[in-house]
Amino acid sequence: MSLTVKETAESSFEPIPEGTYSAVCHLLVDLGVQHNKAFDNSSRKVMLGWLIPEETYVNKEGFEVPRAMYATYTASIGKKAKLRSLLASWRGRDFTADELEAFNLRNIVGAPCLMNIIHTDGKDGKTYANIAGVMRLPKGMPPAKLATDPIIFDLDEDPLENINLLPDWIADKIRDSETFMDKAAAEAKAEAEGKASEQTPSPYEELAEGEEELPFD
Repeated sequence: MSLTVKETAESSFEPIPEGTYSAVCHLLVDLGVQHNKAFDNSSRKVMLGWLIPEETYVNKEGFEVPRAMYATYTASIGKKAKLRSLLASWRGRDFTADELEAFNLRNIVGAPCLMNIIHTDGKDGKTYANIAGVMRLPKGMPPAKLATDPIIFDLDEDPLENINLLPDWIADKIRDSETFMDKAAAEAKAEAEGKASEQTPSPYEELAEGEEELPFD
């Protein structure tokens, strides 16, 4: 897709406490066309991620880093789309007619916000942190800033091998998409045809032993 247009990553941690936090968007990933088994339909999905600087943990390398929240949306800003509602609340206004023609989601990466987090109980008996709302920062409130490079991945524009740079659990979601499988199959076919072409010698490049090259004059 062109990027114009449930928290699962930290399930081994205690959920982020309920409340309102200053956050900053650090991740925008095109998940491709995903099939929904429950409704037996498919739609293009996009994942957003936010860092919450005041909530931290120690990573595998021993560094203290911000906790993160993630949410997946249908890649649409139609009237009833959840992504449009989220972005309107975040921006503090709805979209203009011109913006609805082509809104570049890359613009939200690095953007600060206020995030409201609530807890819900899952069917597995565990408590999960969920995003209840994303809002524009009040005037005068210092914005959270990115301390690391942002993560952006577009299935239509980026090489497929770039998914290896993403967290494994996100990369696995992309590999399950119809978009990834179609693109991977097309690339494999093109590579196979390219190798076949390379292995077929051109009659104009190889001459029989003892044969002289014919002049063109």
